[in-house]
Amino acid sequence: MVSINRRTFLQISVGSASVSLLSHCHTADPTPSLRFAVASDGHLGEPNTPSDTYYTDLLSALGKLHQSSPLDFVVINGDLIHQGNSGLLPNAKAYLDKLPVPYYVTRGNHDQVSVATWQQLWGYPTNHVVELPKATLILLDTSDETGAYLCGDAVWLRTAMTTVRTGVPVFLFMHIPFIHNAQGTDVCGDIIKVLSDYPSIRAVFHGHDHTKDLGLYYGQAALLFDAHFGSSWGTAYRGYRVVEQHGSDLSTYQYDYVNQKQVNSMTF
Repeated sequence: MVSINRRTFLQISVGSASVSLLSHCHTADPTPSLRFAVASDGHLGEPNTPSDTYYTDLLSALGKLHQSSPLDFVVINGDLIHQGNSGLLPNAKAYLDKLPVPYYVTRGNHDQVSVATWQQLWGYPTNHVVELPKATLILLDTSDETGAYLCGDAVWLRTAMTTVRTGVPVFLFMHIPFIHNAQGTDVCGDIIKVLSDYPSIRAVFHGHDHTKDLGLYYGQAALLFDAHFGSSWGTAYRGYRVVEQHGSDLSTYQYDYVNQKQVNSMTF
């Protein structure tokens, strides 16, 4: 396992605060060539929470966003349901099927179903490449049927990266972060090696930690968190992250859709 110097990691983390709070700006062209939203951690079925309402609130917010400025797609980055409620996964899909744009999902540690069950429901495996006209999405599994915290299959990821197109941005979605602790001493070294070898991966999107809604740099890639849209813990608001492309530039902002305000922004 590769370790990160603690000072270096803390500098990256502290630096993210200033990076994340940069003013959100566009190039001269006001219409993005690519625009999508990412949300995670809906936790449908969590006891003592209005988890169904959390889903309908997200759908309403994303619907309004799409009406104001069209989205190309949405990604729900893991923990669609709450642990012990695997029978609710079709319910989560029924909600998400109401989205006005194509959407994609990753398996989180609470989504405790087999790969076969996942594929039967969603139509693709837990590790999957989506080639879209304007971007390549890589959905990387970071758990299993027992809910273990895993790094993801770096061998599969490396193989996938040898097949992706050039000329469009590559975005990696993995529910559990490849840096497992705040000290930066527990990291997924094989994933880091792939990121280092393939700088065409423009951003890595994480869920899992409901308290994180920031953006920071790791090497040449942006690491982006989107807090949560469900569950009983985390940031005081429920939100999603938006990514836009203008020319070769990419920008992102986190949005609190309950209070209708932007939380932070970043260009990468």
